[in-house]
Amino acid sequence: MRVLGKDKRQEAYRLGLEIAGTEVVALVPEALLSAEHGQEARVPHQAAYEWIETRAHALAHAIRTLHSGARPRAPFDQITLEPAA
Repeated sequence: MRVLGKDKRQEAYRLGLEIAGTEVVALVPEALLSAEHGQEARVPHQAAYEWIETRAHALAHAIRTLHSGARPRAPFDQITLEPAA
């Protein structure tokens, strides 16, 4: 899994994960990071990358779950997938 940057319009971090030879791109909303950090304000960029790194396994599982058509468990149910190109 790799961080593809931040989508300011969607207020989310873009994560890419290869599934069956295809890169699936997920949007992890900043609100999820803020809630996990216990703060209402925006999470600093470095802290967001650290948060993503520490939860990489759970995030990858949530992305695979979404890709399969199911819904991940909370709080990862806030993650969405970008439409395939």
